[in-house]
Amino acid sequence: MFNLSLTACSFHLRKTNSKRNTQIFNLNMPLTLQKNDRTECYFHDLSEIFIQFFERHEILVKDKTRQQSFRCEYNKENYLETDEFRMFYTKILSGIYGSSSDIVDGSTEKIKYQKKLSDIDTRPFYFMVIFPKDNEQVTVQKGLFIFQNVGQFGVKTITTNLMQEFFSNEYKITLRCHTISPSLFIKKIIRKDSIKKLVMIKNIKSVDSADNLSQGYGSEVREIGHLCFSEKKWGLLMDQIRRVAGSRCHLFEFEEIEYDNLKVIVDIGGRTRTINLHNLENLSIIEAIPDEIKMADGHPNLSLLLEHFTTVATEYLKEMVLHIA
Repeated sequence: MFNLSLTACSFHLRKTNSKRNTQIFNLNMPLTLQKNDRTECYFHDLSEIFIQFFERHEILVKDKTRQQSFRCEYNKENYLETDEFRMFYTKILSGIYGSSSDIVDGSTEKIKYQKKLSDIDTRPFYFMVIFPKDNEQVTVQKGLFIFQNVGQFGVKTITTNLMQEFFSNEYKITLRCHTISPSLFIKKIIRKDSIKKLVMIKNIKSVDSADNLSQGYGSEVREIGHLCFSEKKWGLLMDQIRRVAGSRCHLFEFEEIEYDNLKVIVDIGGRTRTINLHNLENLSIIEAIPDEIKMADGHPNLSLLLEHFTTVATEYLKEMVLHIA
C-alpha cells in the first residue's frame, strides 16, 4: 500500500508581465480586476479567485501532454480558520490514461478487467490553500500551498499549471511558486537518517584563457555514499550545508578541498530526490504524513488530515517571510 505524503510551497500573485515588486498583490485586501473581455470584477480578497478556479474545474479536464485528468470537488464548507490563517481546501480527482493494461486479482491471478487507453485510473487528492492573516507588522503577499500525495502520485504540477492558465487568461495574473524558506527546507528534507549521498562539483579552469568559455573548461565530480556520521561530524556538515544554501557564492569544503557546488541525494519515504543546494528557491518541501491518518483503503481520513495540515501550516508560517520587499 502506498504511503501518504505532503508537498508544500509558498506562492504569490503578481500582475502579468510586471517586474517591479509594486505589482505584487496583497492577498487579503479587496480589489477590482479587469478581465480580458474588459469587464470588471470586484473581489473581497484574492481567496475568491481560487474558489472561482475550484468551481470552474468541477468538470473533468485532461492534460494531453502529461496524459493526466483533473477535476475538483469543492463546496463552501471546505474552510477552516485559526488565529493565524484561513484555509480553503478541495478534493481533486486525478488519474493517468493513455496506456492499456490488465487488472489482475492478486489472489487468483485472474484478469478482472482489461483497462483501455481511454480509461482513467483515478485517485482522490486533497489540496489546501492557506491565506495568512494580516497583522500590525505585515501586509501579507505570500500564501502557502499544501498538496497531499499518494506514493509517487501527486497533483502539484497539473494543479499549478491549470491555475496559472486560468489566472492569466481570466485576469492577467501570474502565479509564482517558491520554496517556503531555505532553512525550513533543509530542516525538513536533509536529515541524518535520509541523506544517502553527497555529490560535490568543482569547476576546473584551464590555464589557457582561450579555453575558458562561458562555463569554463570542465568540472570534477566527486560522489560519496554509505555515509555514517558522528553527532559532531553531522553538526559540522549541517553547518556547511546551511552556509552553502544561504548564497550561491559560498563554497562547500570537504577534506580541505573547496567545491563550487553541492548536491545532496536523500530518501523521502522510499523516493530518491536530488537537491541542488545552490538552487533551493523553486523547490517544494516533501514530507511523510503520519500512518494513523491513512485509512484501510489507503486514502486519508479527512478530519485527521485537516488537523495535521493545520499543525503543519502553523509551523511553516513561522518560517515564512510573508511580504516581498
